[in-house]
Amino acid sequence: MSLEQTINEKIKQAMLARDEASLRGLRAIKAAILLAKTSEGAKDILGEDEELKLLQKLVKQRRDSLDIFQKQNRADLAIKEEEEIAVIEQFLPKPLSP
Repeated sequence: MSLEQTINEKIKQAMLARDEASLRGLRAIKAAILLAKTSEGAKDILGEDEELKLLQKLVKQRRDSLDIFQKQNRADLAIKEEEEIAVIEQFLPKPLSP
């Protein structure tokens, strides 16, 4: 099952469970996949390495936003970013232990 199919299934589950935090993160992933697939010179199907880079980019963007929100004492926005990071990281491989 491709990442896109997995995300679509998870979105359905999150909608039924009324899980807003998961839904935000999953929709962000879906939007990024659609943008990658429709960008100029892109293939119809993303490879595993492209999907991995896409997810890492999304996590990095949210971590940067999280730092900014924490510096500006915006706890409400920082919490949302943390929730989205947790959702996106579910689809990344686990890092190796030291």
